Amino acid sequence: MGRLIVSESGDYLERNGKPFFLLSDTDWMAFQKLSVDEWRELVVRRKEQGFNSLQISVMPIAHDNSASENEIHPFAVVDGKYDFEKIDHAYFEKAQKMLDIMREYDMIPFLHLFWVNYIPDTWAAERSPDTVIPFERIRPLAAYFIECFREFDPIYSVSGDTKFETEQVTKYYLEILNVLHEKDPEGLTTLHLSPTADPPEVLCEHPQYHFYSYQSGHSVGANENDCTQTAMLDFSKQFLGKVHKKPIINTEPCYEGHGYGCTYGRFNAYDVRRAIWLSLLSGSKAGVTYGAHGVWQMYHAGEEFNGIAFSSLPYDWHDAIRFPGAWDAGFSKWVFEHYDMFGIKPSKAMAARSELIQMAEDENMVVIYMPYHDELTVLRDLTGYKIEMIAMDTKKMITPFYTVANGETIFHLSSCNEDMLIIAKKQ
Repeated sequence: MGRLIVSESGDYLERNGKPFFLLSDTDWMAFQKLSVDEWRELVVRRKEQGFNSLQISVMPIAHDNSASENEIHPFAVVDGKYDFEKIDHAYFEKAQKMLDIMREYDMIPFLHLFWVNYIPDTWAAERSPDTVIPFERIRPLAAYFIECFREFDPIYSVSGDTKFETEQVTKYYLEILNVLHEKDPEGLTTLHLSPTADPPEVLCEHPQYHFYSYQSGHSVGANENDCTQTAMLDFSKQFLGKVHKKPIINTEPCYEGHGYGCTYGRFNAYDVRRAIWLSLLSGSKAGVTYGAHGVWQMYHAGEEFNGIAFSSLPYDWHDAIRFPGAWDAGFSKWVFEHYDMFGIKPSKAMAARSELIQMAEDENMVVIYMPYHDELTVLRDLTGYKIEMIAMDTKKMITPFYTVANGETIFHLSSCNEDMLIIAKKQ
């Protein structure tokens, strides 16, 4: 199948010599909670929808979980705690079977090795101190995980939801990066971050840290009636400004059906589309992930979920897997690939009413996303361009009306009240 590598330009991924757009579903708790047959059902569904990857936490996440009747554990449980000296090999053998199913469908595992609750001095370790792994066990456990999963050509994330609170936290991640570099240096690697986290320079310069990922997250604006998210714009700018240039991916935009982060309301398919395209056009163009609230934690109706205060009650995963936003994510990948947007870079060459309207361009193409349809002036003469407009909810192809004057192109309002994507390609 071929492993993913970073392009020569350093801002997108490649596979077998061709540009590759990563689209990963979020299935954190799959190893712990799903049967092999249930997993096949999920893999087939997401493959059909256009996904090429599934992201999974190798170990259970302690603070966003619910006790399930058939769950299994990666270690022996003694007095309610994991004994990190006693690996339950059956857990990892089942995980290998699940990854083998992914291989049947040419789906790439995106494995998050050590979620934040397993690392001392972190915000999650404070909530679940019994899950902290002693430093002397990190190297052997990392080596064991890699030996188990390397044959499936995974992408790795060293961390999960981390904030880098202390030097000891960084020490743990540096050790894991070192083990990866020794055991599987060709395995594409990143760090999954908590919103606003900034990886230290000692990690950014590590040769095993191949691409940046960030989390735009599940919170909304400061005002109670403001459900707008703009964090991805700041995070794209943050990582574009790094000394060490790498591809950038928003690996945790808002989950469909997830609550508004301690505020009443839930994200829907429109919010998902908006998060995806604001991420892609602001510079995080190497791919994106999708999550459905209920699928990521593999929730079964009636279970007691310990993250309700922030996330709201999950949907049963059998229902959440049918949310329409997954199709929108797959369609977004298709559009990006179909129009060959791999060379675009963020641009301010427009007069727009809001930063929510994002534009990116290269020498032959202009791409604009409008979360709300409006008139717009592009500070470019687009004479000689083929211009198409897509209504992103209904997927209608619309012939846009526009006027070119004085070196500018003014797009007029159409009759369609949806979020819009404009693609202008030089002929």
